[in-house]
Order: sequence, then structure tokens, then C-alpha cells
Amino acid sequence: MALNMALPSSAWAEPRQEAFVLSAQGSQNFEALMQQAESIALEFIEQSFAESPSVTEVSVMIVGEYNGQEVPLLSSRVSRSSWQAEPRLHAWTQYFGSAEILLGFIKPQQPIATASAAPVPAFDPVGASMTDREPNFYE
Repeated sequence: MALNMALPSSAWAEPRQEAFVLSAQGSQNFEALMQQAESIALEFIEQSFAESPSVTEVSVMIVGEYNGQEVPLLSSRVSRSSWQAEPRLHAWTQYFGSAEILLGFIKPQQPIATASAAPVPAFDPVGASMTDREPNFYE
């Protein structure tokens, strides 16, 4: 009697992950940079699943570089079965909303000038405790 020792398919599961740094070209705007980032992420996910049936999950991070700053633009993570059910990048992607400001595409607004208030006198703990209103005050 022979014993069949088949390994479960999950033993052959292979997650695939990659990070890409995308440099903005001189006059490129943020929207164009994001479109390029989405295109790279989509292509990576599709190729990863198409090239190897053993790949069960794909993770990709796209980092943007502009004027020497590097900031995450988007991160996608999707299983093969989820991608087959809904092959839309937006469904499986986290976008980093502050990237546009952090990369310097949007300049933060200047702080609003506030009216100067009258100075607040410093608290004097000794003077505050030595008043004639204290019940234990002796002259």
C-alpha cells in the first residue's frame, strides 16, 4: 500500500512584492506623475499574475521623487482571486493624499498673521500663596 503525500497548494503559494521610485520630470505636474505611478502598478500586478501561476498575492509600492524629496504615492496589495473578481487598480490601492504637498507640487499657504494679545503676567507661586485672604495667614 503506497502512501500519497501530496502537499497542499498553499505550500507553493508565492507572494510577490516590489517597490519602484518614480522621478518627476522637470515640468511634469503631479497628476501626470500619479498617472504614471498607476500605470506602473497596474502593469506590475498584471504581469506578476500572468507570468507565474504560483504567485498568489502581489504588493507594489510606488514612491515619487521630486526636487530631492522621496514620498510614497500609492501602495497596492491584492490576491490573485480578488484581482480575478475585480481587476481594477483603485479597488486595491491606498493613495497617500499628502504626497502632492510633501513633494513640493503645492506650496503650503502662508500662516495667517494673528493680532498680538496683551502679555499675560507670569504666575508667581510664592506671591499667590502669601495673601491675606488665606485662612491661615498671620501677620
